[in-house]
Amino acid sequence: MPQNKRQIKLTIILLLTIILISQFFLISLAKTEVYFSLYDNPQKEIIKNINQAEAFINIAMYIFTDREIALPLVKARERGVKVRVYLDKEQVEYQYSQSRFLVQKGIKVRISSNNYTMHHKFAIIDNRILLIGSYNWTFSANNRNDENLMVVDDPEIIEIFQNQFEKLWFDRYSLERTRQLYQIAKMDFPSLAPTSPKPEVQTININTASQDELIKILKISEPLDWKIIALRDELGGFKEPQALTQLPELTNLEWEEWEEGGITITIN
Repeated sequence: MPQNKRQIKLTIILLLTIILISQFFLISLAKTEVYFSLYDNPQKEIIKNINQAEAFINIAMYIFTDREIALPLVKARERGVKVRVYLDKEQVEYQYSQSRFLVQKGIKVRISSNNYTMHHKFAIIDNRILLIGSYNWTFSANNRNDENLMVVDDPEIIEIFQNQFEKLWFDRYSLERTRQLYQIAKMDFPSLAPTSPKPEVQTININTASQDELIKILKISEPLDWKIIALRDELGGFKEPQALTQLPELTNLEWEEWEEGGITITIN
């Protein structure tokens, strides 16, 4: 009996050691790159990361006037990447804002409910990269001002910002201001209000659905579709719909949008 207890104790110590080493290894791999305007062309780095997006791009931006960044976002949406843009209230009517252009191209935009200033400047791509710094997405930020942009790949930091974005997107947007933006852009307003009619229910069996069905019904990109299929094959079929969350590209935002869209995910 004492020998069994000793073995259990040694096993626990070994497991804790492995966990600590793994965490240290992950931290040591994390890398932050820094770019300065007027020297390093942060705009080029932003566009490069947008072009590499495979699943989603979540953006919270105080001022967004740079059409050269807006255009790659439109291209990303066209290849199935989910693009969400959260903006300060001044971006509804500001003359040079890209907000109306993005809405007209089918990108989801929500306006902050903050009566003062929504001063965030960050973007999360695929839960893989965080773009953050003093850099607003404007021509001046890249060509006139002294600004900084950091490209962070630390999973813990990315998770913190993703959680914050979800709070902003779900709880801190103004229905009235967002509706005004769509009216100015002359686009149909999406069903955001709790009283909006419920869409027709669609059911998808993720254990039997084809790649085309996954893309069409879940409205996901082709690379994410491949990852779902690969995970399904690896697991020998999903035991529950929530098993999809093993993919970091599938977040609470996706689940909320599927629910809003009347999509029910089953496994049988």
